[in-house]
Amino acid sequence: MKSVATRKLTRLFVVGLMTGLALVSYGGRVQADLAIINGTDQYAKPKLEKDYQKANQKHKNDIAVQILGINDLHGGLDTTGDVKIGDKSYSKAGTVSRLAAYLDQAQSHFKSVTESDNTLRIEAGDAVGAAPANSTLLAHESTMHALKAMKFSIGTLGNHEFDHGLPEFNRILTGKKPDNSADKLLKNYPHRTSGVDMIVANVVNKKNQKIPYGYQPYIIKTVKQNNQTAKVGIIGIETATLPSLTLYQNYKDYDVLDEAETIAKYDKILREKGVNAIIVVAHTGVETKTDTTSGQSVAILNKLNDLSPDNQVGLYVAGHSHQYANAKVGRTQVVQAVYTGKAYDNSWCYIDGKSGRFTDVTSHVYPVLSAKDDPKTKSDKTVANIVKDADKRVNKKVSQVIGYAATNETITGRLHNNDTLENQAGELVADSQLAAAQHAQLNPDFAMTNTGGVRADLAVNKRKAITWGAATAVQPFGNILQVVDMTGAQIRQALNQQYNENQHYYLQIAGLQYTYHKSDETNPSDRVIEMRDTHGTSIEDTKNYRVVINDFLHGGGDNFTAFKNTKIVGAAGTDTDALIKYIEEKTRTAQKVTAPQLNRKIAVE
Repeated sequence: MKSVATRKLTRLFVVGLMTGLALVSYGGRVQADLAIINGTDQYAKPKLEKDYQKANQKHKNDIAVQILGINDLHGGLDTTGDVKIGDKSYSKAGTVSRLAAYLDQAQSHFKSVTESDNTLRIEAGDAVGAAPANSTLLAHESTMHALKAMKFSIGTLGNHEFDHGLPEFNRILTGKKPDNSADKLLKNYPHRTSGVDMIVANVVNKKNQKIPYGYQPYIIKTVKQNNQTAKVGIIGIETATLPSLTLYQNYKDYDVLDEAETIAKYDKILREKGVNAIIVVAHTGVETKTDTTSGQSVAILNKLNDLSPDNQVGLYVAGHSHQYANAKVGRTQVVQAVYTGKAYDNSWCYIDGKSGRFTDVTSHVYPVLSAKDDPKTKSDKTVANIVKDADKRVNKKVSQVIGYAATNETITGRLHNNDTLENQAGELVADSQLAAAQHAQLNPDFAMTNTGGVRADLAVNKRKAITWGAATAVQPFGNILQVVDMTGAQIRQALNQQYNENQHYYLQIAGLQYTYHKSDETNPSDRVIEMRDTHGTSIEDTKNYRVVINDFLHGGGDNFTAFKNTKIVGAAGTDTDALIKYIEEKTRTAQKVTAPQLNRKIAVE
């Protein structure tokens, strides 16, 4: 552990999918923020970790507890990709079958060193949603099967658990049958309970302020070792930014309460019950990068410690921002393991048997290495068979060729942005949405889409073919495309809003090009200099235009308030269908599908 950073700042509350920075003071007070000690992760396996190689004699009489955590799995049953953990990079990391094997290794190693059987596996939300076809086409029930096989017993809600409404998520969580309108593919899939106890303290029904579906605000686990017994309390937290991350109809029945205030409330309740070792599992973002740890989770802990300086939260397992994080924030260890099963976090906690309090918490994040990088570790057969079965069931639909590209090169997405945060797949999606509205004869001028909804590269195989599965991996949500009336001034406002939060939220666009001030010292609301259509005609602030957006943006999603409550002219189908039809239509031309030139946003000094 190293790099201590202590700051005195106005208390900030940080919101956003990618640890965005919406600045809100807490009661106008100026407080000293908690000291932050950033962690260092250099090793690929726990057995190589100096902290974990032998029992710490200082804790020989304590109760050892291991927390194995993941976040933002997003139904990534066989998703792989590059992952950076600390200063180390690993290629082609991931898949749940290998994740299962590494979790078992980590648990076995913990037991051999500490002689403790106290291991809990928890997930910090977004286990489902925005997923590949082998999860999506089976309503994510295949992911529930995988979580159960990996022995995850505790989870909390993320924003994607609301994608099809909380009732549907609860159905797949508990293994209930779908209704009669469900696809035959889904009806024929075995429906089983996940075995995951869902805990969420800050989501309540508006009508009665009760937590829905009998979910509990916390869970208490009894742990034993050295002829001693202690209790561990685990509090579940949803991000309070949920209303900006899902459709209104999906969250309208619920209030999402302040995270820090809720943690303080249940920390007090647990301590009154004699539980003095407390863990928070929260779908709130955080990132450790270049000796700095920041984000929503840090702000929450700062506020929590203002509200309740004597709180006993020793570990905070975070999610949502898809980043690596490992740091001590005040007395609390904070950790996040990137996303889609490419990594996991491994926390070793020690509890004093007399006081019931944590005496030490140490966390590390480890990659899920590829078979090439670690051939000695074999994939878990049970989990691998779940994935194999899911693949077989959806293969006919997924492998259906819908079109061809001009080359066999992958059309890359948001992990390959250029300097202006444009990417090929994102702008292809925007082009498809503009075309869909044109076919619907709604006379659109422009199209804009949130980059967070563009979930993958567009895969092109060696024969230049693009499959249904490849297209739906890029656009998995099925959001409704709406054509809205906007003035040029509103369009300018929307484009400027990309720069409000250090571009944690940004748009992919079609039908227009704009220039903006490169310097981030310019007021975010005044970054855009000039806007033009594809013919080079200036977009005038006072003139009306028609813009294609999805219903998520129309509700002000990703904090793009410029789109909110704009007049809807008409609907143009779903974003998923728009991309599929666009690829099909392009294939019928000599042009085929080509990657757009990334020249729609132009930065100037």
